[in-house]
Amino acid sequence: MKSLISISFFILLSAIGYSQSCEIGGSSFSTFQDIQTLLDANACNDCHAQGNTDANWNYDSYASFTKSGECNQPIIIHGNASDSYLYSVITGTDDLCSESAPIHKLSETDLDKIETWINQGAPEFCLPLYPDIKAIFDSNNCQSCHTPASGLWRYDTYQNIRSNPDNSCGEIMTMVVGNAQKSLLYDKINNDNQVMCGEAMNGEFSPLSSLEIAQIRDWINGGAIESVATLPVVLSRFESEERDMSIMLSWTTEIEIGTDNFVIEHSATGRGFEEIAEVQSTGSDGSSSNYTYMHNTPSFGENYYRLKMIDLDGSYNYSNIRLTRLEVETAEMSISPNPARSSERLKVTWYPRKGQDQAYLNILDPNGRNLHKKIIFEGTNYVRLPVLIEGIYFVMIEDYFGGFLLERVVIIN
Repeated sequence: MKSLISISFFILLSAIGYSQSCEIGGSSFSTFQDIQTLLDANACNDCHAQGNTDANWNYDSYASFTKSGECNQPIIIHGNASDSYLYSVITGTDDLCSESAPIHKLSETDLDKIETWINQGAPEFCLPLYPDIKAIFDSNNCQSCHTPASGLWRYDTYQNIRSNPDNSCGEIMTMVVGNAQKSLLYDKINNDNQVMCGEAMNGEFSPLSSLEIAQIRDWINGGAIESVATLPVVLSRFESEERDMSIMLSWTTEIEIGTDNFVIEHSATGRGFEEIAEVQSTGSDGSSSNYTYMHNTPSFGENYYRLKMIDLDGSYNYSNIRLTRLEVETAEMSISPNPARSSERLKVTWYPRKGQDQAYLNILDPNGRNLHKKIIFEGTNYVRLPVLIEGIYFVMIEDYFGGFLLERVVIIN
């Protein structure tokens, strides 16, 4: 699979002034500690610190950062920032499991840094290469059992460590690149006293150290990189901009190794991306290549784009997401479902006039009394209705310039 670390080249141009701890192939990238520092700088620790009762999630440790959220959804999905719950919170897309979950919209620069880190596999420490992983196994004398004569899985070459031989565990794969939790290798060495199949693999004298286990986990989640020489696509630029109510996408690659094509994906919400076009790779080793694509049918309001970069062997990784807004002359609002049931969520899509990105949403009864109020952002929002009796109510969006939109909603129980 293409190394997820390749995305780090893409972020270099916008990472000036940001402390990044590690380097691979001349490119800097982030560790969990760097992300902690960034979140602290945004005052996230005011709520998300250990012992704080204002939130049920904290980032004091890597384990607490990567645990499930309040609706059992993963906070992060290694290698896929846009589908991670954290992404919804820090972009303000509000596609959340409950309205009570707060939105903390970060700047585009900080969002880019967190997104890059997750797309790289969200490593806790500096991302290792295959020689580092082999050295860990050798130092624990794993080679005494995993020999060619044993018939067991081997790690003496990169091809062997990436292979999935018959391990007598059915469909459980020895290594799932990009997902340590589903990999039998990590399952056998993580020292949690639970093994999906077979016996734990804890070294000759004692279990692997917590640091060694974390490095193996990070290596798998980060794409199981073989060496600096195997870093594939170097994406140095990816931009989107409006052109007469269409949107022009352009990107530049510095190096392409075994690249087949680029799939352009689009979303109006930042989640649920759909393919809109495919662009064939024209690049070659050691030379830069420029690409463009014009999207002639974008949505009014927010348009999110990402590149799916596909190798000749079918493996792929994602670029960071780019957002371009198509401004409207007059504000627009749509609500669904309508009729709606009391206490369910309304999907409220709001496109404001130019110069606005958030507003107040109010639920009013027929007499004009305000029953519920919350801040919404441009685009798609999900609003949990209060407990209401059957009847007719009104949803009003009130902007900061005195304008408002009003729509009737029927409540049925």
